[in-house]
Parts: sequence; C-alpha cells; structure tokens
Amino acid sequence: MSNEITLYVNDSPMSCVGKTLADLLQQLEKPSQGIAVAINHAVVPKSVWATTLLEDNMNVFIFESIAGG
Repeated sequence: MSNEITLYVNDSPMSCVGKTLADLLQQLEKPSQGIAVAINHAVVPKSVWATTLLEDNMNVFIFESIAGG
C-alpha cells in the first residue's frame, strides 16, 4: 500500500508522498517566505502549514510574490 496521494497544484495533477502542506512545499522546493497557499479555495495561514493534513484530490493553489518594476 502506497502513501502517495494525488493533488491538484495550481490546477495541475501531481503525486505527493508527504502528509502535510509543509511536506508538499518542501517536495516542491518552495521557500517559506513570499508565498501564500490556499486549499480548496480557503487560505491556509503559514502558522498551520506543518499541521495541515493533505487528502487525495485536494486543490492546492500556491501564490508567489514577484518583485518588479
């Protein structure tokens, strides 16, 4: 039995072996600063990323701040 789940990250399907949102962000090599995350259209505060459990078929949106002029 595999611990792998399928998530939709920014509308693209991907496999994830982690259990938490923090695990997913680490798998994606995302920095902890300069991003915001929503799961199923609800913003998830950074303070609970490590305890937010992921489930199969969740929609995860990662918003990255971009500096520019």
